[in-house]
Amino acid sequence: MDKWVMVLGAGFDQLLIIETAKSMGFKVVAVDANKNAPGFRMCDESCNVDVMDKERVLRVAREKNISGITTMVSNLGMRTVACVADKMNLKSISPQAAQIATDKKAIKEYLKKGGVPVPEGFSASSYEQALKRINEIKFPVIVKPVDSTKGRGISVVLSEDELKSGINQAMEFSPAKEIIIEEWIQGPTVGAECLIANGELEPILLTDKYNTPPPKCVTVGLTAPSRLPDQVRSRVKDTVKRAANILGLDTGAAHIDMIVDKDGTPRVIDVGPRLASGPVIFDFVPNLLGVNMIKAVIQMAIGEKPEIDKNWNGQFAASRFLTASEKGFMYRIEIPKLQKEFTFYQYKELGEMVGPPQSDTDRIGCITIKDDSYENVVKDADELLAQIKVGVVY
Repeated sequence: MDKWVMVLGAGFDQLLIIETAKSMGFKVVAVDANKNAPGFRMCDESCNVDVMDKERVLRVAREKNISGITTMVSNLGMRTVACVADKMNLKSISPQAAQIATDKKAIKEYLKKGGVPVPEGFSASSYEQALKRINEIKFPVIVKPVDSTKGRGISVVLSEDELKSGINQAMEFSPAKEIIIEEWIQGPTVGAECLIANGELEPILLTDKYNTPPPKCVTVGLTAPSRLPDQVRSRVKDTVKRAANILGLDTGAAHIDMIVDKDGTPRVIDVGPRLASGPVIFDFVPNLLGVNMIKAVIQMAIGEKPEIDKNWNGQFAASRFLTASEKGFMYRIEIPKLQKEFTFYQYKELGEMVGPPQSDTDRIGCITIKDDSYENVVKDADELLAQIKVGVVY
């Protein structure tokens, strides 16, 4: 009898999890609101339903008698994953944990109460409400929706004059119509990609992340493994373990971002109770460390314990995300030929609207490059990105 796995999301970011599940011998039913989602061409059965429609997704899951349900990248989709798993006695985090870990306000409250460092700040549901409390923190501040994904609606506000605009922008991307305002901390950003098997979190890879300068705060590249000092990396690993425990993340994957403040303390700025997007998961982790995190997550979803045998090969890897300098329809991408080997992953097609980075959704593609030297891989990645030309027409 065929065994089915359900994958929530069938966009570009989910292609590898669909492909991996099929390579493991499972039939895959993929769920996505976009009837033209590319994953529908790879799966065994497609379900053109919003991943947040828990009742309809549950109905399909029961019809297929699925053996497991999972997602990649979709933060809010984890609420449906947890709900369906709970109803069908499958393996996942609890519905309560999924609700908390996909709400930036709740994450902040739970972590702060549990003694995990987070930026100081508050939540608000209107400009007037925010204005009453804005004196609690100093400018510049970060304004972000409590429940958006892929960096949508996040901005750095430099003064009170810009506050209303920042709040309005964040509100546009918040289904709950609520935002968070928190202190902007100057310091390096580090991301932790983690697996959680049998209640124990294992930090698989730490990455140094690079963001655009204010007023936007968009990740434009990363390098791995992180070159933060040993003591700071140890604190980062301890922090992610404590955060996962407090939030009830006891199985699957976690993607946790932190900013290291001037005292060397990692402060949690974002949590995703799922696998991250981009080349970190499908390129860096397997090629540098020999770990297939996608396969591990599927194994946990069907109730199996994954083998996590991490062995760093001594290399470093860097990725840089390609965006356009001007808004318009993309009609060409010119990629130089280099003697050094690199990979280019293309996310958007010719003819699509592109522009400067406002969120992760503006990525045209990314380059990845590897080297035995951290300094060399950073230099090569930056130089390569500068040589790629994107042509747009208005």
